[in-house]
Amino acid sequence: MADSTRTLDGSAYYAELHGWNERTLLARIERAVQDGELVAGTDAAALTGLVQSVVHGLSVRANLGTAREDLLARAQLAHELICRQLTSPTT
Repeated sequence: MADSTRTLDGSAYYAELHGWNERTLLARIERAVQDGELVAGTDAAALTGLVQSVVHGLSVRANLGTAREDLLARAQLAHELICRQLTSPTT
C-alpha cells in the first residue's frame, strides 16, 4: 500500500484487524492446551504464529490465482501436520 492518507487508514484498520484475529486465536489455543485438546507444553504463541503464517500464505497464493482445490489441499495438509504433532493419540 502506498503511504497516502487513504491507504494509511486502510493499513491501520488491517493492522488492527490482524491483531484482533491473532489475540483471539492465541486465546483459543491457550484454552485448548488447558483443556487437554492439545498436548501439554504446546507453545501457544508459536502455534498462533504458524497458523497465521499459513493463512497469510494461502491468501497470497489465492491472490496470485492458485486454484481453490490446491488451496484446500494445502490447508488440509497443514491441519493434518499440526494435529499429528500437537494432539494426544486417542486409544
